Amino acid sequence: MSYFCRLMLLAVCCTLWSANAAEPKTVALRQGPGAQAVLSQHGSTFGFFMPETAGYLYTGLMVGQQGVWLHKAAKVKVSGANRGWELTVEDPLLKQGKLTMTVMPLTPSNGLILAVQGQKLPADLRFVWAYGGCSAATDSADRQYFFRPEQCLYNVFSREINAFTVYYGPSMRLKVMMGVTPPDTELRLADAKQMETPQAFWFSGKKTDAPALAGSNSVQSGTTYYYCWYRQNQEADYNYEMLPALFKHESTSTQSTSHDQAQPHTSFGPDFHF
Repeated sequence: MSYFCRLMLLAVCCTLWSANAAEPKTVALRQGPGAQAVLSQHGSTFGFFMPETAGYLYTGLMVGQQGVWLHKAAKVKVSGANRGWELTVEDPLLKQGKLTMTVMPLTPSNGLILAVQGQKLPADLRFVWAYGGCSAATDSADRQYFFRPEQCLYNVFSREINAFTVYYGPSMRLKVMMGVTPPDTELRLADAKQMETPQAFWFSGKKTDAPALAGSNSVQSGTTYYYCWYRQNQEADYNYEMLPALFKHESTSTQSTSHDQAQPHTSFGPDFHF
């Protein structure tokens, strides 16, 4: 990696570190043509822009009836990792354990891939995430204020075991985003008005006018778990078995994350509509 790239990564990590203790600052994980971007606050919450708002992602931990979003964990150390970063999390919820989450941008699609692993983790620990807020808006405020309930009004989720598709936007010109998570993931609809903690969100129920998708899976020490959010195109169409190799490729790639050549896959992609 060039000296300039190392300086840029250091600057991003310093920004993320300071954001955990003060007002959240927004940094770019990925930037593409036409104002496409994957933005992050705290290094553990994310916003997807195509350039319209294509949703937000929160990540957290839960043990029984207790939980914490990673951006509110007791201690989070952020370090550079090629084109992305790695978070090392310590929190009373983990007792003597540590959890790491490595974040990488995708090259062929405006999305990201996460790798989560840990040591000395509690036996009943679960990794929890929230995804939603696909408003299809182009308001600049959406890139600063993440995951507001009013952004979640008209999202429709289709769930398939450990994968999902969300449909959003005008009915005659729907947009889509997709996600793939570990095979034992439990998916459910939840209330975006109840996101104070992961457990509040997880147990909030689906009777709401601000639906978002909740997912969680058991996390065991010594095992790596992968998670991917993206917009499908001819070069980006994934299942879970593909994610380890995809993560390895993205974590060693030096290619720019601006990828002009990716085209829509069949009816899906940047210009998906019925």
